[in-house]
Amino acid sequence: MRHPILVLGLLAPAAAWAGKGLLPDLRTVVPKHLAIQNAHQREILRFSNGIANTGAGPWRMRAAFPSNASSGTQDAIQEVLDAQGDVVASRTVSQFEFHEEHNHWHIAGVALFEVRVGDPEGPIFGGSTIKTTFCLIDWYKLEGNSPNTERTFLECNGDLQGISPGWVDQYHQSTAGQQLDITGAPPGEYVLVSTTNADGVFLESDESNNTAWVKFRLERDSKGNPNIGILEHSPCEGPGLCGEQTENR
Repeated sequence: MRHPILVLGLLAPAAAWAGKGLLPDLRTVVPKHLAIQNAHQREILRFSNGIANTGAGPWRMRAAFPSNASSGTQDAIQEVLDAQGDVVASRTVSQFEFHEEHNHWHIAGVALFEVRVGDPEGPIFGGSTIKTTFCLIDWYKLEGNSPNTERTFLECNGDLQGISPGWVDQYHQSTAGQQLDITGAPPGEYVLVSTTNADGVFLESDESNNTAWVKFRLERDSKGNPNIGILEHSPCEGPGLCGEQTENR
């Protein structure tokens, strides 16, 4: 028997959903493959970025109208499932935006990228911050022991997007949006900080573990050309969340 769907307001806290279903827990995989690209006299820091779901339930997102539309925006509705796979609660949390360069739908506000000076809490360098959209799919298993043995979310143009428990979505460093402008940054130590669900709009079981970072040293040669070397990264649990087994898409 299907349960009635509970539609909660935009500002309802996670506690209001307690007992309604199984929640995701969104985690950022330590960014990898940092490199500086020269583009039109700008210096662009590029990197891969992954989002893992270590919660009990899927991060499942539904568009307000059919996905065969090819322009504009539409409401992004998060659905919470129970252990039987029934939708027991839903909430409008963001927007689907059609990404013309990728030719599919992305969800707004999924990740926040920043370059900070010196340490993860240091000042943001210049304008080196961006909130980015993502298309969410199951790309690879976290630690190889996902409770879902098969991928559930397969494509960006389907009726649903999301990340299943125990799965990771990963974006390649060459993908549009995986970048920050650090033109003119002087030599020194910087930190690339990546945070998923930075605005707290997506419902999850724990918002305190959403950030990962990488510290790097920027050096310049006699001609001013930049080079970077990785120094350290944020603590992480196992090779999957440490970015050691990432599989870019």
